Amino acid sequence: MATKETSLRQCIDELSAKNTDYKFPEQAINQAESLKSLSSDLYSDNIRFIYEKNQIHVAYAILLNNVGEINSALNQLIQQPYMFLFLRNICRMTFLTQSIDTISIDRNLSHGLKNVNVNKEINSQWIIKRLELDIPDDMLEKLSKDTKAPEKLRFIKKAEMFFAAKYKPSIHNANGEVISGGIEKLREQDSVLFSFLPTKIFEYKFPVLINANFLTNVNREQIHTDSVWNQWLFDKISGEIFQWIKELVKNNKFHFQAYRLIPSKLNPENNILTKRFNDSFARCINHCNFIRNRKNQLLRVNEVIMDLTAMSKQSSFINITSMREYIIKNEETSSQYANDPFIDYDLNLNQIGVEKFTWDQCINMFKSDIFLKTHSIEENKRMIEYFYTKYSKIDTNDGMDIDIQQIPFLMDQNYRLQLIKDIYFPANTMGDNGTNDSEYIFVNKTIFAWLNEKAQKGIKQWLKGLGVDERTDLTYLHKTIIPNVASYITRENAIKTIKMLFILFQKNAITKKEFDQLKMLKLLTTCGTLVLAEQCFFCDQYKPRLQLEEYLKKKEDKFLSFDYVTSHNSRKENDDLTEWRRFFIGLGVQEDLHPVVLHRKLTSYEAARYEFCDEYLSTTSPDDTYEFAKFFWSDVVKNIKPEVLTQKIKVYWGHSDKRGAIEGTLLDDADYISWFVKNRKCIPTTVNTCELSNKIFIDSKDLKELCGKYMYFPSILLPQEKTNWNEIFNFKTELSIDDYFDLLQKICYDEKNLKDNLDRIQMIYFHILKKIYYWSSDEREAAKARVKSLYLLTENEQWKLASDLYFYMEGNGANNNLNDAISCLKLDYKNRNHPHLTKFLDLCNIKQIRMNDLKLADKKSSPAEQFRRKLIEISPFLKKWLKHLSVSSDIISSVDKKIQQENDFVEADSLELFYNQNFVQKTNVYFDSRNKQLYVARPWDSETTFINLPNKLCQLLNIHGFEDKLRFLLKGTIEEIKKHFTNNSIEIPTNNDIIILEPLSSSNVLKQPKPCATTPSDSNKSSPSNKNKETNTSKPEITPETAETPIANSKNQKNNNDTAMSLKQPYPVFPQHPQFTFYVPIQRMNVPTDPCGRTLPFVFSTSEDEEIDNIELMHASSITPSNGVLLENLSDGTGEFESFELNTGRIGEEMVYKYLLNEYRDHPNPVIIKWLNQNQETHLPYDISLTKNGKTHYIEVKSTCVNNQHIFPLSINQIETFLKLRENYFIYRVYIGEKTFIILDNIPWRLMQKQLACFLRILPRPSD
Repeated sequence: MATKETSLRQCIDELSAKNTDYKFPEQAINQAESLKSLSSDLYSDNIRFIYEKNQIHVAYAILLNNVGEINSALNQLIQQPYMFLFLRNICRMTFLTQSIDTISIDRNLSHGLKNVNVNKEINSQWIIKRLELDIPDDMLEKLSKDTKAPEKLRFIKKAEMFFAAKYKPSIHNANGEVISGGIEKLREQDSVLFSFLPTKIFEYKFPVLINANFLTNVNREQIHTDSVWNQWLFDKISGEIFQWIKELVKNNKFHFQAYRLIPSKLNPENNILTKRFNDSFARCINHCNFIRNRKNQLLRVNEVIMDLTAMSKQSSFINITSMREYIIKNEETSSQYANDPFIDYDLNLNQIGVEKFTWDQCINMFKSDIFLKTHSIEENKRMIEYFYTKYSKIDTNDGMDIDIQQIPFLMDQNYRLQLIKDIYFPANTMGDNGTNDSEYIFVNKTIFAWLNEKAQKGIKQWLKGLGVDERTDLTYLHKTIIPNVASYITRENAIKTIKMLFILFQKNAITKKEFDQLKMLKLLTTCGTLVLAEQCFFCDQYKPRLQLEEYLKKKEDKFLSFDYVTSHNSRKENDDLTEWRRFFIGLGVQEDLHPVVLHRKLTSYEAARYEFCDEYLSTTSPDDTYEFAKFFWSDVVKNIKPEVLTQKIKVYWGHSDKRGAIEGTLLDDADYISWFVKNRKCIPTTVNTCELSNKIFIDSKDLKELCGKYMYFPSILLPQEKTNWNEIFNFKTELSIDDYFDLLQKICYDEKNLKDNLDRIQMIYFHILKKIYYWSSDEREAAKARVKSLYLLTENEQWKLASDLYFYMEGNGANNNLNDAISCLKLDYKNRNHPHLTKFLDLCNIKQIRMNDLKLADKKSSPAEQFRRKLIEISPFLKKWLKHLSVSSDIISSVDKKIQQENDFVEADSLELFYNQNFVQKTNVYFDSRNKQLYVARPWDSETTFINLPNKLCQLLNIHGFEDKLRFLLKGTIEEIKKHFTNNSIEIPTNNDIIILEPLSSSNVLKQPKPCATTPSDSNKSSPSNKNKETNTSKPEITPETAETPIANSKNQKNNNDTAMSLKQPYPVFPQHPQFTFYVPIQRMNVPTDPCGRTLPFVFSTSEDEEIDNIELMHASSITPSNGVLLENLSDGTGEFESFELNTGRIGEEMVYKYLLNEYRDHPNPVIIKWLNQNQETHLPYDISLTKNGKTHYIEVKSTCVNNQHIFPLSINQIETFLKLRENYFIYRVYIGEKTFIILDNIPWRLMQKQLACFLRILPRPSD
């Protein structure tokens, strides 16, 4: 024994001397020796090194950092002791933890069993199968080339594989049958691969534990799927399992338990190991003979049949050969069954596809000729005895899972096997009423005689209890007809069967109970087909109260054949017909219309049989059903109370044992009749068709007048008083959006009656206009969708697509000349003046035309100065009158501006209007709201001009409703006006009320481009100057001054054509001091934008001789690092500092000064511009001052003769000034050579935004 004082190496050396084959790792010895340096606590009784003479015990001492995890792992091993099944030469393990647990494995048990014991108690039992597999040469060759294969695998010839199947001791019942225990299929969670020790590979679900030399990764968590060795092992597993099953199934101890080890296909199949196993499994399952039949023969899967009926065991009355022959003949494909193929049912065999013989097949076999040709009367007796034994005992488990009523086992007079419900005891023995016995099925007389024997009394009573009885008409009714009521009647027995039932009816043998059971009996119709009795109606020959055949005989094959009556021998004309009607009514035949009330639950299939899901009336040809529909509803409304039809529906739902299926749910506002009329076209209308009730309008005089023949009205009369019928039909009381459009569409198609419908069309428009305001957003969207294909009538009575129409919005919408030029919507006076007209036109996408949409062509036009003077003359009176009427002061104050400044007045010999180059009409007044110009025809004060002039003036002055008063002011004399004012207590204006405003612009009326229908002449084209001056006002000029006092503007200066400041060509109007982005000196320029996002690329250019006739706009992006002089390139004696001379500065200052004089010459308010250095240098931080609107701008001019020099110096005084004045300080950079300059504003802000850069330069110290 090795202890702390004993060296492990000494033990190893001594051991090596006794056993020269033993090798101990040097590294392990060193590690163990090093443990002596650890605490003595490690050397407790739990850690020992033991050496004995005849036995070697080795233990490793391992320092564990996480004792909790190790204890958990040990507990898991104790709970799964089978993990040690495949360890060689291990028979016992003891775990010395908090408790002492010993796992031991017993060997050499019978049948290769191993017991796994925990603390000497059996934990589990396993059947172990060891296999020694020959490795084929091709595999050896592959292994030799596989670099991943271990060296030890490359030279072996055989491989070991172990299977372990779990086993529990069997428990038998009283009959010696195994009821539990035996071989068990491994649970999926326990299915793990072993490589002598368990791995962590759980994805392969095998029914047994498999141990082989699988190649895995280091931590044994994954198997190498690309290893040819692993692939070969997986290929062998399936075949070896089936071979093992074959061995076990021959062992009577295990027998059919071995089928539990049949494996299943593995998933997923994209794994190559899984595929190798599955391919092998598919081959083995078909070629391995591992299934044991009743003669202990081993058969393949396709050679056996599992008998679920146990009939193959009953050789006393079943011919096995005939049974096998029947199965083979009824197979869809060829079969290879063995001579004795039958085995008992096994779930495991069923899962791999072994053929089954079921009770359905057995029943068909009992009826087949193959079986019956070998089935004798004696065998039938034994068959009856067998089923009597199985079914006669009460409260016993007979092992039969089929009702005896389904098995045909009684032989009839024709030696065929019949069901109990179809056979009777012979009539000659039991008594008969005269019916021909040969037509019915009786028990074979030999069998019946055998049943009458005393020994078989119990069997006969058993058969009678099951329903076999003597044959009479009444028993036949109860035993044969009623159980098969839905299928019994055929064309061959239809007349004969009903005659028999009619005789029983006359004898009062058929009661209401039997009649109810015969409701599903089929009857012959007049067309020779079979229809359920409850769905039949009497044909007219039966003389029913309501004769329906006349209306429906071509459409409905439901009328009862009269052949039943004519074929009856004892027919009495009237009495007999009445009896037949009573009999058929008892069967359910209907003689009139009446509600069918179903008091029981209907399944969906039963509901379909009652035609709840089908149409009662065919609608393929409405003309054919209209007459019947009118007849039908007239009778229903007259004879049936609507309350019966409107009972609420109760539906049953959910599981059969739940409340929904037991009590049901009553549906609110739901009944069958209301659903029917809304979903089936069944209501007759005035247009001789059948329609849905919700498509029909109530019988109203107003609605009929509006809709005429184009919409549906009922052709049946409803009661005058309000009843439930009104609620059932729920006819429409007003038109919907779609109805209006449908009505217009139908009228459009009816071209022959257009003249008669003109008033109706306008009536429809009026209804739409009245309702359109109240339409919801959804209704408007629906209407928009419809108008895309809507056609409306034009003034010329042509139907046009709504979106192609126009409507003239002025003059009450009437313009006959415009109608000839374009397609205009036809509206009457009431609709043209409707307040919701615009909404209707917008909805229909009808283009709305106003006077300004027409192009004006005028002749000899000129400013209407006399007209303007008249307006100026009356304007004081107009304002006083407006004030007297409490008109808004804003409106009153704007009168003078609108007359004298904002609008132009033009007169012409004639005014003609065009649309799309088509002449529309002549007019006397035309107001161009875009250009603010009022055109009048000469003379402006004529009566024809005054028809529309007051209206247009009121529109211009925004004083609507003042037309008559304005006409009076224009037509009357001043004396008449004053007199009227005096009489009406209106204040008379004085001279102080007369306001004369300076016109904002000279008269440019004749230079404005006039809209014209034809191509305008060159004289009418406006020049660029005119275009720029259209909105400019007449502005005073600025006189160049150097004094402090500004020079006042005067008309004399404005009209002086000889002034030196007048220019021959116009100049573009630029914003004052536009913001300009300027980067200096190195960065690349981007297109500048102001804070509002406008691009500001303004660079101004002047002529060399200091004229400013042409200013060229240049893009500032031309200033780039490539064309700029850099600061470091400036030497002491060149560049900007050298050129900064007085002469250069004055030239630049003069250019800027003249530019500003020209720029502000037309400014409406006084502007003072001063060139401070004009006479002498002032040495101020700015050169020019500009004062406008009380605000002064200070301008510093920086001039250069170097074209690409973008750097200039600033003095300390200039820097302080632009920081102080900020946005009021500007720098004009003038490039004299290029005749351009750039305006820089808000210098501090641009420095912060890095649009400008400021540099300091160290200058040489001047010499003394």
